[in-house]
Amino acid sequence: MQFRILFFSLLFSTLLLASGCKDNPSGNDEEEIFEINSWIHQNMELYYFWNERVPEEPNVTIPTPVFFNSMLEPTDEFSYYSDDAQTLLQELNGSSFTAGFSPYFGRFSNSNNVFIVVEFSYPNSPAKEAGIERGDFIVEINGQEINTTNYLDLYYSESPTTTYTLAEYDSSQNTLVETETVELTKGELNLDPVVYSDIIEENGTKIGYLLYARFLTGENDQFIESLDNVISDFKSAGVNELVIDLRYNPGGRITAATNFANALAPPSVTSNEEVFVRYEYNENLENYYIQNEGLDSPNLVARFSDDPNNLNLDRVYFLTTSSSASASELLINGLTPYMDVISIGTPTFGKFYGSYVLTGENANPPNNYAIVPVTLKYSNAAGFSDFRDGLAPDYTIEEDILALKAVGDTTDVMIAKAIQLITGGDEPPAKLSAPLFIEKLNDPIRLKRGNIFFD
Repeated sequence: MQFRILFFSLLFSTLLLASGCKDNPSGNDEEEIFEINSWIHQNMELYYFWNERVPEEPNVTIPTPVFFNSMLEPTDEFSYYSDDAQTLLQELNGSSFTAGFSPYFGRFSNSNNVFIVVEFSYPNSPAKEAGIERGDFIVEINGQEINTTNYLDLYYSESPTTTYTLAEYDSSQNTLVETETVELTKGELNLDPVVYSDIIEENGTKIGYLLYARFLTGENDQFIESLDNVISDFKSAGVNELVIDLRYNPGGRITAATNFANALAPPSVTSNEEVFVRYEYNENLENYYIQNEGLDSPNLVARFSDDPNNLNLDRVYFLTTSSSASASELLINGLTPYMDVISIGTPTFGKFYGSYVLTGENANPPNNYAIVPVTLKYSNAAGFSDFRDGLAPDYTIEEDILALKAVGDTTDVMIAKAIQLITGGDEPPAKLSAPLFIEKLNDPIRLKRGNIFFD
């Protein structure tokens, strides 16, 4: 899918704003700040969804962070900027500086101490090779207790060698007890979002299960290929029911979501190239696309297309939590008008906006900045959008964060519920209530990493 270049180069990515952009560009004098801010201003006028908020003649001499934030809609928690466009482009292809595990940040009530629960480890990562698995607890990083003020800085630290203090949950004392320390070496890893797949056979039914971590395409579409290979294996094995685990998927690229949707939707939908999602922009940009490209422009509507790996499904099951955001929600919402979509878990995050990533490499003069403004809002073919409270599950089930099962374990409360719905078996046991109230802490970095991005 090709998109017209409007005045400035459009590049698209899945990067978060890693902790702390500089208050001023390093070594930049007032003239450089003026040039960078002027470039930001021009792009925000063109592309920002709420561009009516962008002043016509702003003060472009103030520090860039203050300048960028001054133009944002007060409710906008998704737009951001980066002073390192190169790192942003690396993230476009799925490269992250990490030890290779996904964190849940939590704390017990009336405590400022934070613990990390490992949601999963990526295959072939330092974490996996060191034996860090789903359900492990981490209470210290590099000898520092994790708390409500340092948990993001400690986890996202760029220190290559990191020591993690592991712990076990003592249910009799309602506390975490330290057990051992593990030293990991972080690195730039290409993290395949296809974390785990399996075929579960129950009562003569073949159920495909897939834990999918982010909507990425990868270098030369390598992650598109890895997903296609799993879907192809499911098809060859005669899988006729599918459970897609998006519990920890913050979103990503629309190309990856559309490719996935083409394998899931009924063949009549894909062969007829029905509408997957529609996009809405600021008035000027929307009029530009309509006048220059027509109402069926790929900038205005994404359509299904034939896929040789289509599974010919009548229904699909999704596992969701509040960490399921952006492109995860787009996939679920886009499929809903055409097939039976059953969701199990808790409500999704509630993000129906998307972004362009605009880099300064073609600015005059060039700069190393990138801005990621909210550019569009999407709806499905039935016009459904604005789900600010998230997409509600059909079956509400909370996972027991203190006693997570292994990835793909059929006794996992959400997986077990899906199997029960598919096979008509006995209702799975309800999870036990946690003995103490547990508060999940926000991860704004993962939220920004999961923006919906155009290709």
